[in-house]
Amino acid sequence: MTSEYSIRQYEKKDEAMWDEFVERTSINGTFLQSRRFLNYHPKDRFRDFSLIIEDSKGHIAAVCPACMIDENGERKFISHMGSTFGGLIISPKHYYAYKIIEIIQCVEGYLKGNNITYIELRITPDLFALKNSALLEYCLFYCGYQEFCELSTYVDFSHYKESILSNFEQGKRTNVHNCIKEGLSYRKIESTKELSTFYELLCKNLLKYKAKPVHLISELLDLKRNRLQEETDFYGVFNGNEMIAGAMMFYFHRTNVAHTQYLCAEPQLHTLSPMTYLYFAMIKEMKEQGFSKISFGISTEDKGKTLNYGLTRSKEAYGGEHCINRKFCKNI
Repeated sequence: MTSEYSIRQYEKKDEAMWDEFVERTSINGTFLQSRRFLNYHPKDRFRDFSLIIEDSKGHIAAVCPACMIDENGERKFISHMGSTFGGLIISPKHYYAYKIIEIIQCVEGYLKGNNITYIELRITPDLFALKNSALLEYCLFYCGYQEFCELSTYVDFSHYKESILSNFEQGKRTNVHNCIKEGLSYRKIESTKELSTFYELLCKNLLKYKAKPVHLISELLDLKRNRLQEETDFYGVFNGNEMIAGAMMFYFHRTNVAHTQYLCAEPQLHTLSPMTYLYFAMIKEMKEQGFSKISFGISTEDKGKTLNYGLTRSKEAYGGEHCINRKFCKNI
């Protein structure tokens, strides 16, 4: 049977068209799948293998930001490693069961033709999509994909009491009051010096995990000042002039959701808990800015098989609710 769809790899000349589709047309695209975001990575960091799926009239039906990797002699097609999530980004005109199944089958056929034997798709969570992903999830299941779930936490301001602290559990309220008594302050940070201080604090936090930030400080500055001026901000908590906690914030304007990307605090001040004050201040700020929700990200590792109980419990104590980030995998 002849397919309605044709597939080709993304090329540099497609950049404007790609971003227009992802950020304005699709039901589940965000700036995280745009080329203006993905292209901040050095060209040699990933092997881009993003796909454009077009219908019989040459219109974009879907795109799939992705990378190809060679691992243990196997070629793998992975949702773009430069973004938190990606998977199939779909046009509303093609969001029907029979069309999605056909698109998935066409993608698999194209990848088999390129000697790729494994697919891994991290789809956009409902929190950041214009339509829920139930249909896409079912179609992937129908086509034989195995599902993995990561647990994420967010605050829905429509379910929140007017007084921010009244939504917190007692321990968190006490922490905030102690920080206020200590005279801590919170504000946006923008200068290169303060952003560098934030980055140093972030690196210090990750030392205990023997890890480093995914981004370099130069890349964070590039995102804020050149690529994502309206989608990113940085905030700091200060004791006098000393920054003792900080966060990077992403703004998903299509769905009116704020998301904390990096959070860090001075480890030696854990008894004062400036991190709790940071959460409080961010929640207050995003609510005042008119966002409908603020997302705190996942608390799981290893495709959801490992749950960080302490981190999950801490986020719940701010009045957090839960949602799922899904990954779908298949050997083809």
